[in-house]
Amino acid sequence: MNTEQRLLQRLRLQLSAIYTLAALLFIATIGALAYGLLSAYFQDTTDLALRSRMAAEFIALREPLPPELRAASQAWLRIERRDHDDDDDEERHEFELEHATSAEAFGGVFLLWLDASGRLRLKPTFLPPGFTPDVNAIRAVSSGQPYDLRTVRLPSGEAVRLLTYAARLDGSTIYLQAGRVLSEQQFILQGLLLGLAVGGSAVGGLAGLISWWLAGRALRPVQTAWARQREFIANASHELRAPLTLIQLSAEVAQREDTPADERHTLLQNITREVSHLDNLIQNLLLLSRADAGKLTLALQPVAVATVFDDVRQAWETRCAAQGVRLEVRPASAVVRADPTYLRQMLIALMDNAVRHTPSGGTITLEAAPEGQRVRLVVRDTGEGIAPEHLPRVFERFYQADTAHSRKGSSGLGLSIVKALVEAMQGEVKLQSAVGRGTEVSLLLPKAAQEKPTLTS
Repeated sequence: MNTEQRLLQRLRLQLSAIYTLAALLFIATIGALAYGLLSAYFQDTTDLALRSRMAAEFIALREPLPPELRAASQAWLRIERRDHDDDDDEERHEFELEHATSAEAFGGVFLLWLDASGRLRLKPTFLPPGFTPDVNAIRAVSSGQPYDLRTVRLPSGEAVRLLTYAARLDGSTIYLQAGRVLSEQQFILQGLLLGLAVGGSAVGGLAGLISWWLAGRALRPVQTAWARQREFIANASHELRAPLTLIQLSAEVAQREDTPADERHTLLQNITREVSHLDNLIQNLLLLSRADAGKLTLALQPVAVATVFDDVRQAWETRCAAQGVRLEVRPASAVVRADPTYLRQMLIALMDNAVRHTPSGGTITLEAAPEGQRVRLVVRDTGEGIAPEHLPRVFERFYQADTAHSRKGSSGLGLSIVKALVEAMQGEVKLQSAVGRGTEVSLLLPKAAQEKPTLTS
């Protein structure tokens, strides 16, 4: 495993860990909210039942109800009589009297009458096993506190919610303690915790697997980009090395004293030609680099296609004639919104490909036609064509199909530059080709508004 692969693997692990931790944090947050809301609901319901039971006892003793007990009693009655809304007033009155004095109506709430030392004044109908009155709660109320509400533990470990009030009976003070065992609530909350732990672990494991897959998928473009960068650097190095080697060898031979003057002149011409080739290659690489970085400066303006075609015809008709290729430029009246310099460069690159791959007796055609809000500029040849397996890669940098003419004066950047430039002009490039029948490249560029077109030189 090379350094790049190790780096990608480490990055994938880090991304997976981040995704998994985020999922676990979300699950933990939802679980904590669910647990907190359910626990608060249980406590509020229990406290309401205790206060309602205490209010019923105050009513039975004909003691004035404290405001909090009156509100709790009314709230409890509203809950209990939801199913009796259709009863008449007499039945509703009997219902309220029954629930104001019935201890069984408060869901397992028990009530004790105690003296100041915590001794029972009246034997209760129900008392949890192991429960003893809480003297500390009695002391808190006897010291002037309006009431005491706390949670105590039975010897078995069960929790009991306990509410204590002071009341008057036969001229003396008694202490009322209403309590409710919380075992059912604890059982439900413990089950919820267990479910959250098991479910959270399962979901966390699943989140880890999904995160690993997502991280790999997210890094795939990075891996592809690195692979293309390596290939680009290797190809660029190869393209630069060949002319540099030729320049060095030519210069060394030209410097020898025994080199004839005519041979030295030829060598200097070779050096000049290779330097020009290097300069063109470097300019193309810089153009692609600026296009990749989004820093390609364009002078978009209306451009007459006929003028550009005429310019291309003048530049290429001599070479086409020398090679025995017929150049046909069809009349075009369309006007596109483009950079005139780069538009000419694109057409020249396409003409260069067409001339190099069209044998003597073939034809190269330039034509243009409106297509909706765009104009299609076409360079079509009757040359050797491109095999289907090469078509998906023809716009890759330095890629060249393996043909007899694939390396003749080409660096493999022409179509890449065309694609970069046409996309920078908000256009599109399409290519169709068949072996032995030729190739057609179309540039789809935005149609210009009704402005005076720019004439290229």
